[in-house]
Amino acid sequence: MEETKVFRWLLDVEPLWPAPVGGSQSAQSTAHWATGTAAQHALGLLADGERARALRFYRPSDAKLSLGSNLLKHRAIANTCRVPWSEAVVSEGANKKPCYKPLVPSSKSLEFNVSHHGSLVALVGCPGESVKLGVDIVKMNWEKDYTTVMKDGFEAWANVYEMVFSAREIKDIAGFVPPIRGNQQDEIRAKLRHFYAHWCLKEAYVKMTGEALLASWLKDLEFRNVQVPLPASQMHASAQIGGDWGQTCGGVEIWFYGKRVTDVQLEIQAFREEYMIATSSSSVEMALSVFKELDVERDVYPLQEG
Repeated sequence: MEETKVFRWLLDVEPLWPAPVGGSQSAQSTAHWATGTAAQHALGLLADGERARALRFYRPSDAKLSLGSNLLKHRAIANTCRVPWSEAVVSEGANKKPCYKPLVPSSKSLEFNVSHHGSLVALVGCPGESVKLGVDIVKMNWEKDYTTVMKDGFEAWANVYEMVFSAREIKDIAGFVPPIRGNQQDEIRAKLRHFYAHWCLKEAYVKMTGEALLASWLKDLEFRNVQVPLPASQMHASAQIGGDWGQTCGGVEIWFYGKRVTDVQLEIQAFREEYMIATSSSSVEMALSVFKELDVERDVYPLQEG
């Protein structure tokens, strides 16, 4: 029998569903974008409420993330629960976390979580309800953050997030010394990557619990020994890997109210130069599959009938 794993998908929406050529001054708006043939087809695969929410965004880039996120949810439900696309309905569970509620209670169930940032959408999922999952994508905003750090100093910049991190985490983030020293810009860039690794891991863990970054216990959830995954370019330079994927790092120590947590699986992986993706699972026994980059036509859309 094949081992059950947490499946992990990634979709880049930037090249998908191009806007029609031409138009008026509103040519960059979602309303204009949605008139395109490809966008109309994809939007037509969503439920009415999902489509309406996607079209509320002014910028097409945001609408495409919403569209891609919903398409992946439907595909995950259809694949895992063996139901037709029309029955792959996304519902809300506790804390408004998206979920699938089978029409027949004895039917197959699914746990999944979705994140999107930049132009990427990630979904992690597994059959059943016993394992809880969380995923988070971050895209570093180098120019904006670098300008702020140069103005106020890195410690002051890190202290802005004291409501999210424990005192020890803030100290680790502010005092981080890059393993490879370079010029000032390179060192600040490395410190920012270290911060974003902390942020991404914490967000994934919190999403696994069904809470949000407003959870009252955030500062009591502490990560130690956070490793920063090398971006794709540095992996290429060391001949360790090719393509867009960078290093994967685990080994994070999780502490909650001063006690070590050992029953959660947590890892983070770099993608291209500016992205990191963290996955959190409440099972240390169920393996995490490698991320699969999806082709929307081949892997996501429902098969044409007839």
